[in-house]
Amino acid sequence: MKKIIVFLCLALSIMCMTAFVTACTNDVEPKTDEVGETAENNSENQPTGQTTENGETEPEEASEEPAEEPSEEPAEEPSEEPAEEPAEEPVEEPAEEPVEETSLKVIPLRIPDEEPDWNADYNKPKVEFDQIVPGLVAQNVYVGNDGWMFYGATIDDYTGNYRYGDTRLKNIAKKFEERLEFCKENGIKLYFVVTPNKNSVYPEHMATEGVEMADVRGIDVVLDYLKENTEVPIIDCRDGLFAAKEARPEENLYYKLDTHWNNHGGFAAYSQIMDVISKDFPNAVIHTRDEYQIDYFDSYMKDEAYYLGWYDTITEEGPVYTLKSGDTAMMTDRRDSGPYGEFIHAYIHENGYRDKTDYCAFENTAIADAPSVYVIRDSFGIALVPFIKESFSESTFSWTLGFDKNDILEKKPDIVIMQVVERSLTDFFNQKSFK
Repeated sequence: MKKIIVFLCLALSIMCMTAFVTACTNDVEPKTDEVGETAENNSENQPTGQTTENGETEPEEASEEPAEEPSEEPAEEPSEEPAEEPAEEPVEEPAEEPVEETSLKVIPLRIPDEEPDWNADYNKPKVEFDQIVPGLVAQNVYVGNDGWMFYGATIDDYTGNYRYGDTRLKNIAKKFEERLEFCKENGIKLYFVVTPNKNSVYPEHMATEGVEMADVRGIDVVLDYLKENTEVPIIDCRDGLFAAKEARPEENLYYKLDTHWNNHGGFAAYSQIMDVISKDFPNAVIHTRDEYQIDYFDSYMKDEAYYLGWYDTITEEGPVYTLKSGDTAMMTDRRDSGPYGEFIHAYIHENGYRDKTDYCAFENTAIADAPSVYVIRDSFGIALVPFIKESFSESTFSWTLGFDKNDILEKKPDIVIMQVVERSLTDFFNQKSFK
């Protein structure tokens, strides 16, 4: 009986121990799986394979798998994606952003008549297109070489057919002396600025057969006489334009389809004018070419095409200069009798100035210490206004052939500039001494 009891106790103990061992085994296996999953997860975040310290059941697999997979992925992803994106972004964005930052709102702000009026007289051909060849003289237009057109009224100046007699020259000198004396009495410095005809600067584009430039022309006779018989400071813009033409032969200084110079020509003349004035007025501000952004637009200035009736058919680009630092002169006065001819298409600037503005004034508080100027000018002053207004504390521009002493006294300028184009010398001096 005792043997049976001992046997049963022993059997029971074995069964209990077996159950205990089974239970322990089941508890250990889930923990081993959890560690394996944790090691795999950590291997993605930590590609060094350090998580193998927790993998006791399969140390070799835990150390190899994280070492292989993460070692390949970091080698591909960081070396390809990050290497390409930073390489592209710094190259593209810095190259584009500075351009956008320095790109300015250029003039012209807008052109009034943007849609062509094909029923207008200036779009009705006066000459057949195939007749517009070198040597043609029609509608006060002279057709030169290489697509250049010249104002017909300048041909006499060019060939030297017009001469000034002694009586006229004495009368011119007398009027100059009267204006010079008026300015001296009122503490004003007077300058006479002469702008050349287009064919005086570009004779090579004239059709030379039967039409050749004279060695001595009206402009030479008048300026030489004034230099010898008056004390008026004369600025002959031919010097500045010839220098600019030589320095940048690829840049036309005049429009091919218009009698006027463009802003390249205007800036060349401005630079010469300011070089002379700055000797008497060192505090006048002179802007250099590299201070401007230069853009090109289809220009409305093409009066030769206008006269021939091909205005909107024939086009030409012209340069526009914009100060990179921004304009500081503010318009304070403006009077306009209304545009005519090609000037019905004239640019309207952001400050309200229009290229066919008869009278306007500007104040430039940014350079309050600079002198003030009063400019008597003709249509060639269009390309001077944008430059001169940024060089003086106050500037007035009067599109007239007269000499309004009352308005000059009211403005009290330090400087008076009389500007006239070569072909208008006769008209300029036929006016009364004082308007």
